[in-house]
Amino acid sequence: MLSFHLTPDSGTPLYNQIYEQIRTRILQGELPASAKLPSTRSLAANLGVSRNTIDTAYYQLQSEGYIDSAPKSGFYVCDINPADYRNQPEEPAAEAAALSVSTPSVTASHSPNFLYDFNPDHIDISHFPFSVWRRLSRQVLTEEQSLFLLGDNNGDSSLRDAICSYVRLSRQVSCKPDQIVIGAGVDYLLQMLSLVFRSLQMIHITLESPGYTQAAHIFHNNGLTISPGTLDKNGLTTDSISPSSSLVYVTPSHQFPMGAVMPYGRRLELLGWAKSAPDRYIIEDDHDSEFRYRGKPIPAMQGMDSRRVIYIGTFSKAIAPAIRVGYIILPPDLMKQYRLICGHYSCTVSRVDQAILTRFIRDGYFEKHVNRMRKLYRSKHDLVLDCLQPLIQKYHLKLQGEHAGMHVTICLPDDISESKLIQNARCHGIHLYGIRDHYLPDHIPDHPEEAILLGYAGLNEDEIKKGIRQLTDTHIFSAVSLSRDI
Repeated sequence: MLSFHLTPDSGTPLYNQIYEQIRTRILQGELPASAKLPSTRSLAANLGVSRNTIDTAYYQLQSEGYIDSAPKSGFYVCDINPADYRNQPEEPAAEAAALSVSTPSVTASHSPNFLYDFNPDHIDISHFPFSVWRRLSRQVLTEEQSLFLLGDNNGDSSLRDAICSYVRLSRQVSCKPDQIVIGAGVDYLLQMLSLVFRSLQMIHITLESPGYTQAAHIFHNNGLTISPGTLDKNGLTTDSISPSSSLVYVTPSHQFPMGAVMPYGRRLELLGWAKSAPDRYIIEDDHDSEFRYRGKPIPAMQGMDSRRVIYIGTFSKAIAPAIRVGYIILPPDLMKQYRLICGHYSCTVSRVDQAILTRFIRDGYFEKHVNRMRKLYRSKHDLVLDCLQPLIQKYHLKLQGEHAGMHVTICLPDDISESKLIQNARCHGIHLYGIRDHYLPDHIPDHPEEAILLGYAGLNEDEIKKGIRQLTDTHIFSAVSLSRDI
């Protein structure tokens, strides 16, 4: 049995420690080619960790080509040549010493220089059902050899059918499979939409500000003119839509980054704007709609008017960012134009990945996973709110966007500077994220609202407690508040 040195309190996830130690032994030649690794069950029992932890470590090793599995046999070291690794010159003594005392990262995706990284874009992948995904992968590769041939340019019909059924039941979206286009992430699909809009001379678009700035960059780089739309407690205000705009980009179910839920009345106003002139459309980005922790899920706006709303969804938040599968649902008239302008582009998602995801959705694993993650994130969310109470009361902070998504927005009072708070926290090993970066480029108001986006999905509960306690005990807020008074 392999021996491991695990440090549960180091801040580095156990699966990452196991992965690194096995990888190092393979590269150093201590584990030769064809050496059999312990089964996930036996290694988990020996180390006193969950089997899911071992599954995660093995999955990463297998994904990177260090190990492979044999049916009904187990995992074996791949035939690689570690000599190049062994012959690398040793690190200078000073660099090695620096590495030995460096601050450990919180997770594999966290910044290495921070004790606690409250990144609002991080998710928790430690609970992903890797064993299920691996089994479905084997089934697909064994049973569907035709997947190595070219498929439908808009995505395989089986996946479009599965997505259509899912959004109809979960989001009350009204569509047919032939209105769906599959692409490698939302960014790619927005580029395709830009081509369609330009072909129709629809080159002016209003986006929420603060909002999803990546969409603004993509539209701008593809020749569209960007206008900022202002927000109130109900989301985008219709009177802030530029008169020249024929397109509006919104996140109505959970506005990013402020967290507002657009109520029914405001949605009707927005749809009224779209209907008041020909060739006006609303782009609805439903980015993290699966994760709502109080009340019933908010139905998609698309279900209120399927002819005026372009619906965008992705599996990056619900499954994993590396699963680059996004989709758009186009109104029938726009779908005709899409086929004319973009119909010759091949689908950018592997047909193998499409088939795996299809089975994952169709066989109920996706719904089960989302329900599990919703419960996990709700627990973290409630813990964040509880831990923040001393800071809220002492510094008169206000929260927005709670009870949904993967972050809470902490609105700062006038005497606390967002930039100074982030800088002060950085000096104490804490990575905070401000709202200023989410205003549209070249459209930052003279006196923007200042706030912190406190992401919690990528941290475990112990890290959340310690990280927020660090914010409180090190007087990070009070130091910034005093500096304002001076």
